[in-house]
Amino acid sequence: MRYFCLLLFLGFSLCCSAQKTYKHEKEERIEKKVFPQNALHLLEETLPKKIKKAKYYKEQDSSKISYETKLKYKGRKYSVEFSQKGILEDVEVTVKQKHIPPKTLEKIKKHLYNNYSAFRFIKIQRQYNNSNTIDAETVIKNAFSNDRKSPYLYEIIVEVKTKKKRYFIEITFTKDGDFKMERTIIQSSYDHILY
Repeated sequence: MRYFCLLLFLGFSLCCSAQKTYKHEKEERIEKKVFPQNALHLLEETLPKKIKKAKYYKEQDSSKISYETKLKYKGRKYSVEFSQKGILEDVEVTVKQKHIPPKTLEKIKKHLYNNYSAFRFIKIQRQYNNSNTIDAETVIKNAFSNDRKSPYLYEIIVEVKTKKKRYFIEITFTKDGDFKMERTIIQSSYDHILY
């Protein structure tokens, strides 16, 4: 019986470690009045005055519901994401490869070259996360002021190719280019992304 339990435990452990992390989310546009009121209040208090094209979304994945507003400011695309309770999760700003410091970009590409036979960047975002060390207002202000001294990550959508297939991943790196996390995107979840 003891050996059976040990084999069962080992089999379960191998099965769990072999699983990949997947990103599967559904996004739908909503009216502003459905957006969490405390999140709207925070946005009204902290966003720059000259934002353009603010749109509101409800996003659902396998584990949570969140709310997101997407907008433009000074020619850049931003998304500000909140929890279901209206607590700021992160602010993301779309950037180009040329906005990543050369040494950081080199480390990111080296990681991808080491893991895939080919890759192509689809979307690069600088991600400012809300944490216990800074308040939500400061996170928003840092993102919209393009502050590179404050903490942020790079979240990148990449089309990758292995010997057998081609698919999309969402991969995250520190601001210095150190690998943090990778998730395989289920294709239908990427098709909905509006910008």
